[in-house]
Amino acid sequence: MRTRGIAIALVAMSLAASALLMPNASSEGQHKWMYLLYLDADNSLDVKANNVYVVQSDLDELMSVRWSTDDVVCYVLVDRLAGPANLLRIDNGKAIEMTDFKWNGKEVNMGSPDTLRDFVSFTAKKTPADNTLLVFWDHGSLRYAASDDHVSDSGGTDVLTHFEVVEALSEFKIDVIAADECNVGQIEVAYEYAVNTQAKYLVAAETYTGWRGFPYDATLREMTKNPAMTPEDAATMLVEQTQILLNKPPYMGERVNTHSAIDLTKVQDLVGSLKSLTSMMIPDMDHYINLISRARGNAQYCYGANAGNRIDLGVFVQSIAAKTASKDLREACSAVLEDLDDTVIAIHATGSLDHMLNGLGITLPDHMSELPGFYSDFEFAGQGWLDFAKAYCGAHGST
Repeated sequence: MRTRGIAIALVAMSLAASALLMPNASSEGQHKWMYLLYLDADNSLDVKANNVYVVQSDLDELMSVRWSTDDVVCYVLVDRLAGPANLLRIDNGKAIEMTDFKWNGKEVNMGSPDTLRDFVSFTAKKTPADNTLLVFWDHGSLRYAASDDHVSDSGGTDVLTHFEVVEALSEFKIDVIAADECNVGQIEVAYEYAVNTQAKYLVAAETYTGWRGFPYDATLREMTKNPAMTPEDAATMLVEQTQILLNKPPYMGERVNTHSAIDLTKVQDLVGSLKSLTSMMIPDMDHYINLISRARGNAQYCYGANAGNRIDLGVFVQSIAAKTASKDLREACSAVLEDLDDTVIAIHATGSLDHMLNGLGITLPDHMSELPGFYSDFEFAGQGWLDFAKAYCGAHGST
């Protein structure tokens, strides 16, 4: 889903057939940054908001940026509800159609890992760069990063799961993965990318994301102004620029959630300290059941996200620490919170959510039947959390 939001807590086109086809003179050079946008609107997102097509608005933003450096290159693979997909190189107000890309001008399955792999492979060979930012534009969820309602000329649907993203990106150095989508900012997703890709940072929303999305003009402009930025700088910049945009009229009404920049190199430490905490409670779950249940209630999101049994990891652990009489448990909670603070390097949230969200969500159902069938496929599930969820549900007879 894509419905969106903010206070910074930082340590933060038309698709005209007449698009020019001339290659850029610097296309064979080594760039500092490649800005990739996997724009999947072959679904219910190809709609108007404020009388403007959302897809067109974001493409126009990219087209509005002018730059003189050869250090940054930008590509968009766009697939809309009607018509074929196009691979466009955005270059100083021009949308240069990449006619030598195998899927250009064809109906393509944006829910296939092959499509993502082909996109990343083609652009990496066409214009190699030191660093790469890959943005997913679509519906998002704990399960997937893209959904396609028209995968071929004969129809059909497909989703690009996070497991398939890992499969597609396994051979490539993607420095920053960003999700202009709802509900991707979960520890399960972050851990999957941390252990199975070369990505260093993930930028994503714990809850919902509104139609306005990332400010593509501002983020591309900042990158072209400072191509020497590090991957950490780029991840933080995405959060900062989104904060700035959503603080301005007329977008302030969309400030309904948070985006965070997550250091994937620190996620394994966080998962390790969380495992230590949960392993202390599992053997005596009958004693801890009320403590955990209250903490779970305190950590529930507003704005509908609890429908997926997702809670804020930080608030959950803070609540346990505040109410337990056990010194050992408080110390274990402190270790988790310290690692969480190291992992979430930038965050913005609305005034109504800034006390409720700490940058990463986590799934904790009240009933095991509410846990999605794919959940055990996450690498994270095997790090003690699935055992903890089973013990928690079993303690109140909800296995």
